[in-house]
Amino acid sequence: MTMDKITSGFGLIAVLGGVARMLMTPGALIWGSDSMPELWAGLIACYLMAIGSIGIYMYEAVRTGVLGFIGCLLLSLGNMMTGCLVWSTILKAEPSEAALFLPIVNNALMLIGLVLFSFVTFRAGQLPRWAAVMLLIWVFLGFIPALSSWLTLLWGLAYVGLGYPVWRNNPHH
Repeated sequence: MTMDKITSGFGLIAVLGGVARMLMTPGALIWGSDSMPELWAGLIACYLMAIGSIGIYMYEAVRTGVLGFIGCLLLSLGNMMTGCLVWSTILKAEPSEAALFLPIVNNALMLIGLVLFSFVTFRAGQLPRWAAVMLLIWVFLGFIPALSSWLTLLWGLAYVGLGYPVWRNNPHH
């Protein structure tokens, strides 16, 4: 299997992660925030997006360099940590006092990773810039609580927009 096929496969995983993330929106709007349908879609999205981010980075690695790698690493770790937090919510687990700092660390990883990843992806110009901008907009709109149920739609669409050309090995489409 060639590196191009591996990267393409990771691109497909990014697309599937984006679709799963978008499914959180109807889950939240129909059954409410933190409903089981929303949480399961989010859990699946977290891990697919963590893996898919690697494929997006691999596709544009030459142009994004070390900053792209750092952004990808932070974003992937943030998605994995978010998945763990979602899983604990599904289980209705109460965190110990030692774990109370995890959401703060997770938010910092995701914020820095998303901003850096969006910036280098936009600057590289190898993937659709609208998707990188959408990912960056999502970061800042996330501070508006009234939009929270709709933002997962935007986040997922950005991943579909970035992952599709990687999967199809066809930039700018």
